[in-house]
Amino acid sequence: MFDELKPRPGTKVSGRITIAESASRQDICLYYFGLWGTEKGPTLLLNAAVHGNEVVGVEVVRKIVDEIDPNRLSGNLVVVPIVNPMAFTSGLRWDPYDNIDMNRIFPGDPEGTMTERVAHSFFTTFAQRADYILDLHSAEFPDELIPHIRIRVDRPTRPYLDLVASTGINAVWKGPSVKGMLQTQAFQDKIPCVTIEIGAAGVITKADVLIGTTAVKNVMAVLGMIDEKASISDRQILLQSNEAWVRSPFGGIFKPAISLGQLVKKGDVIGDIIDPTSYKTEDIESPLSGIVTGISHQPIVRSGTRLAMVVDFDRNHLKRHIIRTPKLPNALYRPNEYLVALMKALS
Repeated sequence: MFDELKPRPGTKVSGRITIAESASRQDICLYYFGLWGTEKGPTLLLNAAVHGNEVVGVEVVRKIVDEIDPNRLSGNLVVVPIVNPMAFTSGLRWDPYDNIDMNRIFPGDPEGTMTERVAHSFFTTFAQRADYILDLHSAEFPDELIPHIRIRVDRPTRPYLDLVASTGINAVWKGPSVKGMLQTQAFQDKIPCVTIEIGAAGVITKADVLIGTTAVKNVMAVLGMIDEKASISDRQILLQSNEAWVRSPFGGIFKPAISLGQLVKKGDVIGDIIDPTSYKTEDIESPLSGIVTGISHQPIVRSGTRLAMVVDFDRNHLKRHIIRTPKLPNALYRPNEYLVALMKALS
């Protein structure tokens, strides 16, 4: 792609690559933007909508393309706003025809299904030519989690961990490595790729877009691509993939009374459930004290449905939940807002 475009320093270009055809003979394409800097620097790839209904990232990268001036850029910025056009067009997590999660099949297959072919074209054309990758996602419907970095590699390298910290995002979610994920496949190719999870599927808010654009600009500042200072959290909260959810004891309609990042104490009401057959309501109490890190936006619940995630950060376990941020270039450090509130509550 880079050879074909023959980029000129200080230019901003857009284009598309055609990969396949739909049943009605419409082209299946990947659209991209290229911002070519006037000074030497790394190539950063931004991508969104690997899952078609996770649209916050699409708006984040649009704003980045609009705001970044290539004449004041060191290195190159390559943007693919919609990696999974079939799922995006359907408004679903994945292509309903293939019924395959694209983020489990990278590097794809040029002779496979439509999803596998698009994944292969994206990976070989864009991902393998980048020095760094920011992969933007949202929580899977119907859940929403606090903004966080999703780490799914077993033995992260120093450049990878520095990229995680340089986003300035307050929380990190560590889970087991899963074959076929974009970040795990890129990591095998020695390309640091960080998954940024912001907001909820199918929803775009100004606050979430601001978190995303700030994270991207933070990374660009740390990498020396733009002449700005990054706003970096001095510590990050570490979450684990097996954190427990508060689940509904019975069926009905759930109305949450909490918000993400809120501190709750054991016994606090986190919401109520309405019995649709009698209109009686029953309060749901938090089984522990901690920070609300996840909320379900599905109001129709039954026994066992996930309602909220409250993570226990008592003094005895606080240290194992904290990552100290390494020293990064072009960074201004700020206190982690969640930890400030938590320490105040514990004092």
